[in-house]
Amino acid sequence: MKNNKCIICLKVKGRRICKIKEKSLICSQCCAEIRNSDCGGCSHYVQAEKYAIEKMKKSGVKDFIAKIDPEVDKAVDKALAFVENGNIEKGEEILGGLIKEYPDFYIVQYGMGTVLAIKGKYAESIVHFNKCLEIFPCFAEAWFNKGNSHKHLLDVGGALKSFKKVTELGDQKDHFVKTAREFLCDMEAGIFRDTGLSLELYIQAMEEFNRAFLYMRNRNYEKSITMFHNVLNFNKNHVQSYGNLGLCYSFLGKRREALSAFGRALEIDPNYSPAIDNREILLSLKEGEEMPDNQVKVVDYYRKVIESEGSN
Repeated sequence: MKNNKCIICLKVKGRRICKIKEKSLICSQCCAEIRNSDCGGCSHYVQAEKYAIEKMKKSGVKDFIAKIDPEVDKAVDKALAFVENGNIEKGEEILGGLIKEYPDFYIVQYGMGTVLAIKGKYAESIVHFNKCLEIFPCFAEAWFNKGNSHKHLLDVGGALKSFKKVTELGDQKDHFVKTAREFLCDMEAGIFRDTGLSLELYIQAMEEFNRAFLYMRNRNYEKSITMFHNVLNFNKNHVQSYGNLGLCYSFLGKRREALSAFGRALEIDPNYSPAIDNREILLSLKEGEEMPDNQVKVVDYYRKVIESEGSN
């Protein structure tokens, strides 16, 4: 199967199963050239159609024909073929050149993101997947790879949001869509068991937490306090929110409120080291004295715990 040539051009490897060619393998260039309304139901046709619709919406033009560059598509496939065969450096080199020449081509950004993810550079890969999805928001495969990169970074919120987009946009019969759906089902069951929250509410709580954390990092402590309390309205046992509330109150010189928040965090998880360490710093200060920002103990504690246990 791996050595099969495209049945149309007979020049390069066929990578796509063609619906109108009796499910034979064809290359990306031939796929783009022969694509027509008879291709309905094929994922490549669906993606091209969605791309055309999105471009039309953004441009405001009523009649729009999606621009297809088979040569660029072919070059990306060639680069990913090198990667698939173990020559990651060559694939990355080709995509690096394509990025410089075609930075606004979604497929090029997707290719680079995929290579970086394979290399384990997940944070960098997400940058390229985001650029890809800014150009073509309906590209389900990009959402899937982006979700996997978030998952490897233990960014649960990012993974959940990405995989939800996969199930919304992708063909439900595709393997990667089924994989995304299974991940969401497993996560939803675990989240409900641990927090009593639905998947939607859990994602909302995480987004609110991230906004609150950003306000805290920007020293807008009053605003972040309000938002951490919003998170606790969703999930009353959210340890990190109590720990961060303790920090915010400490920065404002509100010793009693800070100790109460640190105490609540440790009631839920007695081993939560950020609350232990930051409470010790607070107790070393005089009554009413504000905790200096440079003494902040801010770590992604639970991510470190998971990494140390070698768990996914």
